[in-house]
Amino acid sequence: MGFFENTAGQGSASDKGGAVPDDGALAAIGAFWDWWAAEGEAQASLLFSGNGTPELFESFGEVLGERVKAIGDLAVATGPGRTAKHCLVLTAGGDPDLRPVAAAWLAAAPASGEEFEYADHRQAHPDPVSLSLRFEGGELDLVSTTVLAEVEGPQVHVQLSHPKFAELPENDRVQVAFLFLDAVLGERAVEESIGQVDVVPQHAVGTDPQPLINLPAVVASAAG
Repeated sequence: MGFFENTAGQGSASDKGGAVPDDGALAAIGAFWDWWAAEGEAQASLLFSGNGTPELFESFGEVLGERVKAIGDLAVATGPGRTAKHCLVLTAGGDPDLRPVAAAWLAAAPASGEEFEYADHRQAHPDPVSLSLRFEGGELDLVSTTVLAEVEGPQVHVQLSHPKFAELPENDRVQVAFLFLDAVLGERAVEESIGQVDVVPQHAVGTDPQPLINLPAVVASAAG
């Protein structure tokens, strides 16, 4: 969904929980933003404008990943921003112990500019129907993903399927499912509103699955 995806974790920094970041994490956060101001943002802007080579993308991704790893076991992703061209995201991946670390990273971030804004949870994609994920055997497009939704109070239990899920190992199916859920709802809404997630190659005969892009309306209705 973004230019880079590291799925070590996913999370929302506005949620409370976990321990206060230690001095090592805080120092790594400071070093990250120093690097970003000195060269990281300029390099990312150049690459994301279409002026990069695969080698430069790989090199930048490695450096970015190392900087994030020094902070903690967070996930890093980039994608389109709401007000800026791009959004840089560090998320705790639902791990409450890491949410304060992601929060501290975001609190130290510079103000949003024309090129970049920053977030501590994945944002809903502005155009999810355009999204696809590549895998060894081809691509999975979000628009072909279907969902069965069961509302239970404010929570919505979901079963996701895609015509190509049968070609993927189970762990990969689950990863794709959560990335697509984040894309249509945003990571925070997934954490707060989605209950059980089931991922299957095919829905049962006789059920009435809907396009995944219809799920936000179901979640909004459940929330009242």
